[in-house]
Amino acid sequence: MHSFHRAQLALQQLESLSSPPESILRLLELTLCERPSVADIAALVRTDPALAVEVLRRLPPDARRRRNALDLPLAVTTLGVKGARELALRSPLRGEVSIFDAEEGAVCSLSARKHSVACGAVARELALALDYPDAEVAYAAGLLASIGLLAQWDLFSDELPQLRGQLASRPAQERLELEQRILGVDHESLGIVLAQSWNLPVELHDVLLAAYRSPEQIKRLAENGSDLMLMTIARCSSRLAHLAGFPCYAASRLEDAETDVVELLSEIDVEAVLEQARSAVGAASELSRPLARTTQAAFESMRRTHEELRRRLLETERQLRAEESVNTVLQYGLNRLGDGDPLPGVMFRAMESMGFHRLSCLELDEQSSKIEVRGSCAASGHTRVSEGIWMPYSGSLDGLVGPAILKRDDPSLERQAVLELIGVASAAFAPLRARVAGKRLALVADRGRAGRAPVAGEERCLGIIAEQLTLLLQFEELTKEKERLATQDPLTGAATRRRLMDRLEFMITQSTRTKLPFSLLIMDLDHFKQFNDTMGHQIGDRLLQDLVKILHRNVRKGDLVARYGGEEFVVLLPSCPLENAVAVADDLRTAVFDYGVEQRESYKGLPVSVSIGAAQWSGGELPLSLIARADAALYASKHAGRNRVTAAAA
Repeated sequence: MHSFHRAQLALQQLESLSSPPESILRLLELTLCERPSVADIAALVRTDPALAVEVLRRLPPDARRRRNALDLPLAVTTLGVKGARELALRSPLRGEVSIFDAEEGAVCSLSARKHSVACGAVARELALALDYPDAEVAYAAGLLASIGLLAQWDLFSDELPQLRGQLASRPAQERLELEQRILGVDHESLGIVLAQSWNLPVELHDVLLAAYRSPEQIKRLAENGSDLMLMTIARCSSRLAHLAGFPCYAASRLEDAETDVVELLSEIDVEAVLEQARSAVGAASELSRPLARTTQAAFESMRRTHEELRRRLLETERQLRAEESVNTVLQYGLNRLGDGDPLPGVMFRAMESMGFHRLSCLELDEQSSKIEVRGSCAASGHTRVSEGIWMPYSGSLDGLVGPAILKRDDPSLERQAVLELIGVASAAFAPLRARVAGKRLALVADRGRAGRAPVAGEERCLGIIAEQLTLLLQFEELTKEKERLATQDPLTGAATRRRLMDRLEFMITQSTRTKLPFSLLIMDLDHFKQFNDTMGHQIGDRLLQDLVKILHRNVRKGDLVARYGGEEFVVLLPSCPLENAVAVADDLRTAVFDYGVEQRESYKGLPVSVSIGAAQWSGGELPLSLIARADAALYASKHAGRNRVTAAAA
């Protein structure tokens, strides 16, 4: 876990993997021409692991979750020419124009890139030879299996050239240990964390996990749903790429093959596959070169075009993001009006549509001077911010009154407290309008510890969503209050007659299906009119309120206490046969009578008691019929002298 933590810290310095300048220039040419071909773009992406990673990163979440999520031609088609053009404009042109012809290690690791291309070609040939159902998925798995190495070259371009000799002379596990000791992180952990942080397809996670595992460990992964054949093909492709003359490091050792790799190699023509790998690396070099041939003048011209189009693209992108993602979230909120708490759904939809990795809801409490996490959602469940954690702050919340991008170097202490609470270096922040004095909710969106920072404009989009969410929450509160008024008696707090009838119909339906009995009690305060005339209606109202409190204290949580009319009340008793209902009724009668004895002085000696009728529902009986039988039993109690319980006849 320590290694993965170090990998997360290292990835904070890496926004993306760098592609060779030749590949970027070629992609720019393809996407800026009058009628670009998606097939040509897909062919180029298949020869460059960094471009392939960026294409997969830009796929919508639903496309990344599909079984063929590593199919690069299909991914480029899904992304479209417009998305590929954005990728070309966003990718920086750095270093020399040539990549496959440059001196190894001058800009990045040529051997790692050639190894990756060779692995992809080998994996595709192996898939075809072994009848694997999707050769393109196998190609992508082989091509991208080295992303940890490529990320390492981007992060440690100064240190790695001096280490190549030591790394090449060691077995795989010793090489990983040396990388951890000198660089602080090994390329295996770096690749796994990178795939998780960038939310790349799950098949790639499996391939990276299997790279240095034993056959037994891989079989255990397969038992949990991983693709055993794909992992084995990727492992085998790395060995064959080495045999073809493209090791990860020049003159690196080739270790003995594991049993699963040996078994797979025994089923194929190894020499034919090696030749295919050599041809693929040469084809990648030719395919990545710009059509106009690379010259310094062409490079400068394309770079200027790149910068100008990049500027225009970013401006347009912010406008589109405000229109598309915000409209999507607002429409979702409107469609859910009255369906319950809108906060979790709106948060998740905002996170996905705006491309954030996590979105949290904080409560800013000025009275207790603390910031607390009220809710959280994330693209990966284990990265969610824990609900209930809080952070004290000093001073005021003046720095958190409007939408903003929070950064570590911001002098505002309250902003620093927010970032520390959710554990990131930067985030987009947007407060909701205060609905309770001294307390306010706020949305905080980020892309995880290793993700890129929010860009200007995203905080304004989040602010629009926060404003709309304020209105949705207010609507939900009004809806709940309206429902409460319709289902709760305003004087006593008991359920209304309407709610009683709804619940009674539900219990009849349920009892018809389950054959479990239920009973109904109906009661009436004895001599209540005399009580009102003597004590006054205000004291009478207090007696009704106290009666409901007594009933609630003496029945189960699932029982329903309802006001049927005037001084008549009904208690519904689920899963309760008549004999038990009579016992409950007698306990309630006694509790009311004891209350009257305690309050005799305040009620000027007037007795307080109830008469009760009890009835058990009989199969096929209508609600009003059940109430009528219980009511008849109630009147029998009154005629027999009051303050007693009578069971209804079946």
